[in-house]
Amino acid sequence: MALFSLKSYAQDTGSGMDFLNIGPSSRLLSLSEATTATLTGPSSIYTNPSLLAFEPISSIDLNYTLWISNVNNQFAAVNFRRERSAIAFGVYSSQADDFEARDLPGPPSGNFSISYLSLSAALAHRIGPLAVGGTVQYLREEVFQFIANGYGFTLGASAEFFQRRVRAGVSVNNMGNMESLDVVSTPVPSTINVGLSAGFIEFTTPGLNDLPVLITLHTDWSKPLKELGTSDFTERDADEGFLSFALSADIAELFSIQGGYRFGPTERPVSFGLGMIIEPVRVNYALVPFSTGFGTVHSFGIEYYF
Repeated sequence: MALFSLKSYAQDTGSGMDFLNIGPSSRLLSLSEATTATLTGPSSIYTNPSLLAFEPISSIDLNYTLWISNVNNQFAAVNFRRERSAIAFGVYSSQADDFEARDLPGPPSGNFSISYLSLSAALAHRIGPLAVGGTVQYLREEVFQFIANGYGFTLGASAEFFQRRVRAGVSVNNMGNMESLDVVSTPVPSTINVGLSAGFIEFTTPGLNDLPVLITLHTDWSKPLKELGTSDFTERDADEGFLSFALSADIAELFSIQGGYRFGPTERPVSFGLGMIIEPVRVNYALVPFSTGFGTVHSFGIEYYF
């Protein structure tokens, strides 16, 4: 029997498929994932797929996240907008390397990796101010020589009000199951989410440039539907919901500044982010420090609009 310990990995990054609870893109992470009602491009595949139909144009999103404990997350997706509908495809993976394998106590017999993969497809349709959407996922988990496959799906709805300044959304995320990995199957982290975004302050900076600034509030309430055992929430009751708030400032459609806070016993309560837009490209960065001293997350992303 091979002997190896995954304790530190699970403690730092969640239990198994909990990587699905981590925002795949820099824009999501910078807003503390308060994005059930926020347009974030193709990454809405994993938050609220109905939002894909509200996007103004098609786009491609590429992201690389340096998570803690030498975990790397990669995300790539494309959203095709067609009048009142949208179809999107995405790939989201998480991997940690250099775990030591031992057949007996003593020196390691070699190293191995842990990896998780989600291949997704989403469809959304808009009828006036309302939109509905759904995502299906193929899931794969690989630990040492063990491999498990599974599936997941997400359903979402959203609505826009007051000339698109206010948006509400609701979603049920990651409903699904995995095959047994050696002995037991890894739970898929299902959640229900309710969100609101509102552009509530707009002004122009003084001086010669007269730059328009729009301040938007983003808020989410999330509730786990399954008990996962470990996650980035400490001592969390399986039935306990939590709140996330974020603010973003969009400056002259050239720059964006974001910051968020998550209420609850989380190990990553705050987040920050920056965005720079040079049409047709947007570059994003997010920083998420862990309060327990495990380290700081850095996420980089680029979007291309077409």
